[in-house]
Amino acid sequence: MTYLQELTNTRQKQPNTMVAGITSQILQIRKESIKQSLSDINTIGHRQEYIATIDGVMYYDDSRAENVNATWFTFENIVRPVIWIAGGDDLNIDFKELRRITRNKVKALVCIGKAQANMVKSFQKEIDDIFKAESLEKAVMMASLLAKDDDIVLFSPACKSASANYEERGEQFIETVKKLRK
Repeated sequence: MTYLQELTNTRQKQPNTMVAGITSQILQIRKESIKQSLSDINTIGHRQEYIATIDGVMYYDDSRAENVNATWFTFENIVRPVIWIAGGDDLNIDFKELRRITRNKVKALVCIGKAQANMVKSFQKEIDDIFKAESLEKAVMMASLLAKDDDIVLFSPACKSASANYEERGEQFIETVKKLRK
């Protein structure tokens, strides 16, 4: 389990863990049984979902993050350098809240969709390397070339797409990442 997964899992499980601990004491259930049950809980698909590590680079699908707040929460948990794939069809999003948190975390931004120009304009002072890609597949390929050992390639769009929902975009991202292994 990676650091991002551990942080995410801890935050999501904290209230459940507390309730389970209290309940187990009342019902005299063994701690090992509770620990095993909690470790079996899966995270939500397409939300900070670890996909693979390829050549020392970790790939995460956060396609459910279709707004600035959701993407901000993801960046709050990241401690490694990020190659960020983002964008979509939303043209007038205010990315101001993301600027500060991405400043020291994002090595490169690969923009997709109609929001490209807005993203370049919004992040040009915070992120040195910003690229545009014609498609999600090309963005993944570009990100894989930019990433170095111990980096994270993160697909967290911060925008909705008119052509696909987050599940479809997430599956497309996952399939493209799997092709990198071949």
